[in-house]
Amino acid sequence: GKITFDLVPFNTSTNGLNYDATTQAPVRGVIVEALNSAGTVIDSGVTDSVGDYSFTVAANTDIRIRARAEMIQTSGAQWNVQVVDNTSSDALYTITGSLASSGTVDSTRDLNAASGWGGSSYTSDRVAGPFAILDPIYDTLQQIAAIDPDVVFPPTDFNWSINNRAASGNIANGDIGTSSYIGNGEILILGDENSDTDEYDRHVVIHEWGHYFEDQLSRSDSVGGPHSGGQRLDPRVAMGEGFGNALSGMITEDPFYRDSNGAQQNGSRSFSINVEANDDSGWFDESTVQAILYDLFDNPADGDDNLALGLGPIYETFTAPSYINQPLFTTIFGFLDELTSQPNADVTAITTLAANRGINSTSANAAGETNNGFLSTALPLYNVVTVNGPAVEVCSVNDNGDFNKLGNRAYLSFTATEGTHTLTMTRRSGATSRDPDFIIYRNGAVIGRAEGPPAESESGSITLSAGEHVIEAYDFINLGLGGGNPADSCYDFQITR
Repeated sequence: GKITFDLVPFNTSTNGLNYDATTQAPVRGVIVEALNSAGTVIDSGVTDSVGDYSFTVAANTDIRIRARAEMIQTSGAQWNVQVVDNTSSDALYTITGSLASSGTVDSTRDLNAASGWGGSSYTSDRVAGPFAILDPIYDTLQQIAAIDPDVVFPPTDFNWSINNRAASGNIANGDIGTSSYIGNGEILILGDENSDTDEYDRHVVIHEWGHYFEDQLSRSDSVGGPHSGGQRLDPRVAMGEGFGNALSGMITEDPFYRDSNGAQQNGSRSFSINVEANDDSGWFDESTVQAILYDLFDNPADGDDNLALGLGPIYETFTAPSYINQPLFTTIFGFLDELTSQPNADVTAITTLAANRGINSTSANAAGETNNGFLSTALPLYNVVTVNGPAVEVCSVNDNGDFNKLGNRAYLSFTATEGTHTLTMTRRSGATSRDPDFIIYRNGAVIGRAEGPPAESESGSITLSAGEHVIEAYDFINLGLGGGNPADSCYDFQITR
């Protein structure tokens, strides 16, 4: 038989869902089971690339077919992906056919997961939702497996429910805030009818899987938080969000990222983003990052884009041990530095493309960058501190907003020798009544924090191994997490051993 689901496409003029154009699409790569009358599994298999499956069972036996919203592959490229209901004790979604005798001759049993759409609203169970989520992930896994046949993906759970809504609270009640990756292979997907449903928003699903990929197979130092194109963001955030958007365009080969919203999933809040748009804001804008990444990928080359690398070199850059273990933070600079070091890289073309997008450096430390995003304290990106040397000035400002915006957090780098180091951050100028804090990293891992109460100075001593370290220094008040008024202030940062 064949397993299918109701695929609801987009109305490209409104960026909402077009239920009138619903088709039955194959459910690919999922576990299918033959159950007897007692509910015991007597055979199982996997649907192929067109949704077909087959079993051989005993004659004249009552059998029903069940398809699980679960993709498992245990040889070659390996994965374990499932869609569960976070509002029902993480129950796995399934679709089950009726019980009927196997008879004495071959028979065909098809199953279709219906959308539940009744013409103007959902009037029955939205059985197709979990299989719609798996559909673009199947494409993603297959495309990466073609590049890396031995890739092993850690388990992935998509938590989807019709109760998942844009509210803060208990995930088990559906209060998930937004579709997001929350770590440890767990992805949350909205399902709130007439507000925001994402199960058919293929780009959204791939974007969130992209954060899983960064976390589990690559590396991301993003601090998360609210973001959008055109904002001046912490460059770690710009990198992660730009990558998620670009990846969705790469996998679907559709540069228009679409997100349905509102009444009948076709409301005025539905929107699209052209990730191929030639944004030249700079390294702090997710729109610039996504444009560079997509232009590196796409074929044919167009305009000032003379590159058509495909997904392979991009995947290989993100999974290179030297990228994953880099001492500096994950930004577009770190990516470009790694990409240009790959065998047969067209360094001139990559550098030219970046420059045309407002990025003047392809060095991991942003050496030579001149675009400061109209914020004088944003460059140099890394302030170099010499152990037992003079203090270095860093600033924490709220000119672009708070928490994860450009200027909230300053970066420093230093080379430690083995032993105990004392780090001190003291207010030098600007607003008073501040709360300086800092975090110490080694190759992306947090190894120390100094986050005392508000004061003029913050310090801490820590035993370090020899090698390069980086520091994230900030005024806690500029994170907007409560207490005090965000404002601009500068600090002397010094390290002694």
